[in-house]
Amino acid sequence: MNDFLVAVELCTSKVAMAVAEAGYNGIRVIHHKVVPVSKGMSRGDVQNTQRIVEALSHCKRDIEADYGKTIEDVILCAGSQSLRTVEYTLRAKRSGNNLISPDELQQWRQQAFRAETMAGETVLDAIPQSYNIDDSIGNPPDSVEGMSGKYIEVRYRLILGKSIAERNKHDVVEKCGMKVVRTVLSPIGSAIATLNENEMENGVAMIDIGAGTTDVVVVKDRIVRAVGVIPFAGNTITSDIRFHTCLTTDVAEIIKMKYGNCIDEGFTDNKKLVIQGVGGGETKDVSLDFLQQIVEARVSEILEAAYYLIEKSGYINKIPTGLVITGGTAYMEHIKELARAITGMRVRLANSQGNISEASQRSCFDTTACSIVGALIDSYNNNSEIGEGHTVKHIDAKPARDNDMFREQDITKMTLREKLRREKEEKRRLKQEQAARKEAERKAKQAAEEEEDEEIEEEEPEAEPQHEPSKIEKRWGGFIRDLFDTGGSN
Repeated sequence: MNDFLVAVELCTSKVAMAVAEAGYNGIRVIHHKVVPVSKGMSRGDVQNTQRIVEALSHCKRDIEADYGKTIEDVILCAGSQSLRTVEYTLRAKRSGNNLISPDELQQWRQQAFRAETMAGETVLDAIPQSYNIDDSIGNPPDSVEGMSGKYIEVRYRLILGKSIAERNKHDVVEKCGMKVVRTVLSPIGSAIATLNENEMENGVAMIDIGAGTTDVVVVKDRIVRAVGVIPFAGNTITSDIRFHTCLTTDVAEIIKMKYGNCIDEGFTDNKKLVIQGVGGGETKDVSLDFLQQIVEARVSEILEAAYYLIEKSGYINKIPTGLVITGGTAYMEHIKELARAITGMRVRLANSQGNISEASQRSCFDTTACSIVGALIDSYNNNSEIGEGHTVKHIDAKPARDNDMFREQDITKMTLREKLRREKEEKRRLKQEQAARKEAERKAKQAAEEEEDEEIEEEEPEAEPQHEPSKIEKRWGGFIRDLFDTGGSN
């Protein structure tokens, strides 16, 4: 098993396992098995352990039969709706004048994994952002090795998750006779598999729209700057189609993928889908125009929520290469155009790329396989970390300082759209107040000018009278000025 990597993925709609052969220039995925699960997982968290164990055992049996070896150690690729990020600063005093070594950097990172967290949470990943060494401020992580200094300050981005949710996933793997030697978060895996060097260096945001959750990752200078999870995704679209058409979930999913369109192409009411009833039941007519309205509304909500998280991360103006969209919902017709219209950014659709051989199994190039392929690539690039075990004991103590991006994040009940609406209303209110002040200043200035004109008329009766505004000017003049002052807000 030294020359092979095995990854297991647990997500909302499926359980997957992949085996990759490590080579000199990357990996070659030689086995990729997917077992759909309609129930048992909810937004990345295990709900029914038995069903997920059965699905994973099915994957393991099939791959072991083809692979010819027993699988014991695996890399776990998993996400969760409970993921959040916090900032954490580690300060240390070094002894001697030795140069900073990779082992020392890893020791500091291990200490970050033992950071104090809220009750019920654990540190899933610690991503170094910058290093301050004596008077040298803001050193990037890839330039610190080999430097020397006495006082060290490291700024980390910690990714936290629910302890019980992670324990349940490990239990599933262990019940299948395997051991987790490394964990790669699904958002990180998707970013590694889809982003290219130019995007990661200059700044980019990746949106992975899956079945139960939408992952958002911001990368700048090859460093993950922010990670967020939106607890609704493709299943929301399917659920709305099912509700409004009274079809089964399977049929609604097929209709969504085959006929769903994110932008109106001018469908008329006479263009409809005729669905034959099962077992001699009545046929159902589904208007393509109505279907498009459902799809566009739900995809817009997902993209708006993702844009909101990117904006809150503080990197909205620092990612010139724009957005990269992947995941199963990336197949929706015209999603690229809709994303560009909502965000005003460059948009690219992506599947797995990078350090992966073209001779790999074709299914691993699907957009739904980006997470597990990224986990394999990341483990291949960081082979020395495999087997270290980042399981950290929970400490009930004061929490680390929350990142502003997720300080008040609670979007499980659509509060995210409510926040967007309130922010727009607040901006509109401020503009209206500004317009009212300008109007008051204008009226005061006009009154002062009228008083001066009256004095001039008394001294110079031969002067021409002031222009009297017409009724239309009196009625609409102020409104037009307010409209332009407020930027066209209603």
